[in-house]
Amino acid sequence: MKKLLLSLALVLCFTAARAGGFGISLGPKIGYQTATLSLKKIDMEYSFKNSWTAGVFVRAHFGAFVIQPELMYFKSEKVFNLEGVSLTNFDPKITLNQQNLSLPIYLGYMLDGSLLKARFYAGPVAYFLVGQKQSDNNDGILNVKDIEAKKITWGAAINVGIDVWRLTLDISYSLGLSNLFGQDDVNWSFGNSNGTIHLDNTKQNMFMVTLGFRLLD
Repeated sequence: MKKLLLSLALVLCFTAARAGGFGISLGPKIGYQTATLSLKKIDMEYSFKNSWTAGVFVRAHFGAFVIQPELMYFKSEKVFNLEGVSLTNFDPKITLNQQNLSLPIYLGYMLDGSLLKARFYAGPVAYFLVGQKQSDNNDGILNVKDIEAKKITWGAAINVGIDVWRLTLDISYSLGLSNLFGQDDVNWSFGNSNGTIHLDNTKQNMFMVTLGFRLLD
């Protein structure tokens, strides 16, 4: 991945030397992110309360060519339902509440119209885990080891956006390329019941809508 980022930087430098028309802008962003899309009212209410994101962006353009790194903070919640517990009206769950930073580096083009600018991006994303809390819904009676999440994972993202005056609107989708967890399985037990949580194919897929404000042109 480091070699990929270096290659992208070299492409940027080569394009900059040919394009001219250099400009730079930066500013804050705030918005909404989710790992799943749902039209159910209860899901939407929960998501908008718990799935906000905020951060900053820097945009450099060389003619129509653009590079835009961003640093965004967001929270995520992952719930693992445990099957095989032979107790009536009891559904044990393990919940991971995580605090994260995402660092996408977008490369793309900008179409500069008379009223608005349209942008089309793609690029790699690095996710940094900055905090995690594990809990369950049975007051700690459930016997399970702590789930180890990786400190850094990788993804790839596409983004479309428009600028009107100094306001920016972006819609992006990122696809996870690496597993989120450092182990494949976690064993659990509860009374006479026991089982395994499979973690070997859990990735960070993310849909995000943000509104920003350009402080510089």
